[in-house]
Amino acid sequence: MTTYDTAPLPSLPQLGKATAIAIAVAGLILLTTVLPAEYGIDPSGIGKALGLAQMNSGAKKPADVVPVVANGAAATLVKTEQPLRNDEMSVTLQPGEGAEVKAQIRKGEQFVFSWASEGGPVKSDMHGEPLNAKPNEFTTYWKVPQQSAAQGAFIAPFDGIHGWFWRNKGDKPVTIKVKVSGFHEKLYRPAPPA
Repeated sequence: MTTYDTAPLPSLPQLGKATAIAIAVAGLILLTTVLPAEYGIDPSGIGKALGLAQMNSGAKKPADVVPVVANGAAATLVKTEQPLRNDEMSVTLQPGEGAEVKAQIRKGEQFVFSWASEGGPVKSDMHGEPLNAKPNEFTTYWKVPQQSAAQGAFIAPFDGIHGWFWRNKGDKPVTIKVKVSGFHEKLYRPAPPA
């Protein structure tokens, strides 16, 4: 004889209570562990007691991260003293040629970007490196063998320079136009390696 579990499914009030508890626990974890360890923000003092605040003791604090709960939904507000910038740059690449465009930005700051290539697709590599990085010390975020455009939002995981390398693998010149809006310190073309 087979038996079946006939326990009723949770009611809407039970689901609402479980969701509220999950949001409260997530907020508690954010305040007591994530903010002290990642951003050096410790409103409760628990991060210091657990030794998490030391994980971020040497980092600059360019932005204030404030968790917000509104209408049951979690959000994050990032306050900064860094001025908002809007930069545009164009780069023309001959066949086989490559070039970089970088934004200098502090940890926790962010920018929104878009770029497009006129004349054909290019190899693209979005990456970043710490300030005063050693040779070949970089982190790749997004790499595509052939692409004509990209857009998105970026939050810097560390103080440094973050941006793009493009290579024209076609047989005609291409022009790449990049736009960056955000809290970066500057947008520029690094000098090619000697």
